[in-house]
Amino acid sequence: MKKSSLFFTLILALLLGLLVSRGLAQAPPIREQLVYSLSVFDGKTYTKGFAPRGEDTIYLIANENNAVSIRYTLVYFWPITARYMAGFKTLNEEVEGTLELLRDGKVIRSLEKEDNVVFYPEGYFAENSKMYLHEEAHAFLQKYEYATKEYYARIDEYYEKTREYREAFEEFLESIGERRKAGEELSRTQVEAQMPKQPSPPEGVRFYTTPVAKDYILNLPQGTYQTRLRARDGTIVQDSQKNLVAFVRRRGGTIGYEITPGNRWTMKESSNDPSKTIYASGKNTLYLRPFLQDEYNDLYYKKLLDPQNVGTSERWIWVHTTPIKNALLDLLSKGKLLERIERAPYYVKQIPGPELGYEILEYKEEEFPERSPSFEGHKLEVSSVSGRGKYDFRLEKGEGEVMDGSEREILFVRKENTNLLHIISIFPLIVGVVVFIQRKRRAS
Repeated sequence: MKKSSLFFTLILALLLGLLVSRGLAQAPPIREQLVYSLSVFDGKTYTKGFAPRGEDTIYLIANENNAVSIRYTLVYFWPITARYMAGFKTLNEEVEGTLELLRDGKVIRSLEKEDNVVFYPEGYFAENSKMYLHEEAHAFLQKYEYATKEYYARIDEYYEKTREYREAFEEFLESIGERRKAGEELSRTQVEAQMPKQPSPPEGVRFYTTPVAKDYILNLPQGTYQTRLRARDGTIVQDSQKNLVAFVRRRGGTIGYEITPGNRWTMKESSNDPSKTIYASGKNTLYLRPFLQDEYNDLYYKKLLDPQNVGTSERWIWVHTTPIKNALLDLLSKGKLLERIERAPYYVKQIPGPELGYEILEYKEEEFPERSPSFEGHKLEVSSVSGRGKYDFRLEKGEGEVMDGSEREILFVRKENTNLLHIISIFPLIVGVVVFIQRKRRAS
């Protein structure tokens, strides 16, 4: 009887599991929607996104170029991220018409599509970019296409020189072998001097320009607006009405730091307030990256990055914008200068093996051919300042010119007596056990 009931329970659990997994595996419902496709300026570069039908407000930084297009696509809700997703690869139909900009219910501007590109002066994955319009857009695209064409021509030339080098190297080896067989003594220096020189690969194109796109360009002063799309037949396209908020920063031009601990590469932290102390412990290496920063409303900025984000209108956040490159990092103790640290490139190398890890190495082009630096920053080694006590650092630009707002205090915490902290944390538990035993004895 017990065996049959156990068997029945297992079968029931298996069926329930299959039903649940089948329910989870069902594709979410997909619906065709009119959406706003966005390429918005986030203070340093351009962020792409879309506003589904359920989001009735778009947020943009005022007085900056932002690109908008209106399209039909497939939209579905993805429970894992709790967000609506767009299937632009399946359906991406652009809706033609005139984008009307309204304020207080009155049309103040009618927009037609304009040619635009986004230019990345330090490459596509760099931290800054700029949008260009009309003739400038085509000029920057031509500049990129010409540089790319020249690069591929140099690549072809490099391949031809490499082929010639291999042939010459084989002939060189044969010649050296024959000379040694003939009894000629050749030193290593003589061999290296006569060895053919291997050609170096050409340097790639460092900048990037996107293809020319045609979008509605919104560059608006601070304020609240409404948008809608008027079709070619004069009617308003259904579901095309949106509210629009153009906002500005509250404060700007101050200095913030991105701090990367050497033993926790993926756990970056920020120091945006000069009045707050930075804490570090143990023997570690800190990589400091200084930025100019702007302060934005939390709700507005998060909605800018993604209209489906959630933010708090009462909060303000700092946004790192432009990296500060031409400056030295001064490390001080009690006002005395200990070290001046230059900005340098570094490469993050994955460590092979069963335990995934990484190693941060100083970047040298000859050691990492055909690879770019992972990041640039100022390297502060805790061991170089004895790893304990209070210190200060600041940015120095020019000869003795300290940058305002760059001062920070850093406190290195000793780890030798951390066991005492564990004992202290257990103390309340010990007191609770003693009280419990005493009350139990009294009750008995």
